[in-house]
Amino acid sequence: MKPKDSKDSEEQLQLFFKQDPFYLKKYVKEHPNNKMAWYLLGRDYEAQGKKGKALYCYAQAGEVYEAYENQKVALPPEEIEPIHRWGTEHQKSRRKRLARLMAVGLLVFAGLLFAPELGRIFEKTEENARTPVIVLPEGMTSSELQETKVYYLAGEKSQGNVGAALQEMLLRERISSYAILARGIPLAGTAWISWLKKPEPLLSVEANANAAQQQINYYDAAACSCQPSDPQKADSIVAAWMTKQEQDLVLRSAVAAYIRRTGQAPAQASQLTEAYPNNVLPGLSPYMKETFDRDKEALAAELSAWLKQAGAQPASGDGKPVPPGSGQGSLTKPLTEPMRIIIDKQAHRLSVVSGNIVVRNYPVGLGADRTPEGSFAISEKVRNPNGKSNGEFGSRGMTLGDTNYAIHGTNRPSSIGKDESLGCIRMAKEDVEELFDLVPLGTSVTIIGKGTLSEEESRSPAPYGVTPQSVDTNPGKRYNWLN
Repeated sequence: MKPKDSKDSEEQLQLFFKQDPFYLKKYVKEHPNNKMAWYLLGRDYEAQGKKGKALYCYAQAGEVYEAYENQKVALPPEEIEPIHRWGTEHQKSRRKRLARLMAVGLLVFAGLLFAPELGRIFEKTEENARTPVIVLPEGMTSSELQETKVYYLAGEKSQGNVGAALQEMLLRERISSYAILARGIPLAGTAWISWLKKPEPLLSVEANANAAQQQINYYDAAACSCQPSDPQKADSIVAAWMTKQEQDLVLRSAVAAYIRRTGQAPAQASQLTEAYPNNVLPGLSPYMKETFDRDKEALAAELSAWLKQAGAQPASGDGKPVPPGSGQGSLTKPLTEPMRIIIDKQAHRLSVVSGNIVVRNYPVGLGADRTPEGSFAISEKVRNPNGKSNGEFGSRGMTLGDTNYAIHGTNRPSSIGKDESLGCIRMAKEDVEELFDLVPLGTSVTIIGKGTLSEEESRSPAPYGVTPQSVDTNPGKRYNWLN
């Protein structure tokens, strides 16, 4: 979503993307620990023939330089340029908005240059954690994207189902911008729909002041017995909507968890990112904060009603997807229900789900009969349990209720997919760190002996992450989970 002063921001980003040395210098002044920034600045100095300055920057870049150049950097003492003064000189005049803009720009720029190597080289640390950027399709405003609706077809793709779904869209749903009907792609061997598999656009409806003149485009010949239109525009809209919708899901889940935990809705976004032990989430993206401030009353009312309805229904503990609807052509609105976690002991999988959608599907290590079955909730979230990021519990831990079981990392990654724990749920480092950022305190967890989870892994190529906005470590407690 573009800021209000989007013209100035876009000009700054354009300068940054061109590696303007002024902006790179300002960035490393304000982010002296960002090694990628030092590396890029060193490249710029080297191109200018300023060897001393380049060497100094490369030394600051450390392992980033070594990874890209496949050699170690040697820094002669006589070549050192006193760039290290920058950090202290600019603490007094720090410009937070520009720093955030530069951080986003750096990560996007680096991603374009070096993907997919970035995921292997960098750990997701406090310095480079981020949420995916919402890229608006050409010609679409942020408000239009906010009003865009995307539905998944419930049932098989047929002319009858597609026609009934279109009728439901036109008669029951208010289309004020753009609406798309798509077919969600299932995970292998299950009825679960994969969130991360690109959905297949079937048709779109573009709003018109005259409802009778709304433009309808079909993208699938079998669904309409017609010559399909080019789906490029619909694909770009769906891609932007998916990034937005995932962040909406995290926010909605956090607000629902807060209401369930405290009995009232949060009045401020900061209440969702308080310090341990009230750390519902480690952080919120700028988009999520803006959405909360704009829609907090509507969110509170909707989620309170959802919680009341969900509490009156028997809990689903069989690991089967929640039915998306019934009847010919019924629609599914993806990611509208708060997240929950299902752990399938037979499949050795942990799924984050919303309704009938699998948001993520991770492999996990378990303890066979030592891992209990039943319903739990995440009662505690802690970063670096026992003060370590590489200890027996890894870098993140999430306690299950008032038990001594937890979902946590491990220093034995070879145990993932096996039954070698004393009962806890072990996850790979990158997986548990994404899960920690993704699901809020209070998320429900169902552990089943045998369910319907797919063994097909579902991980994002750009893992969700946020920069911590409060302290969520707990150095005063010694954790003795049943690892």
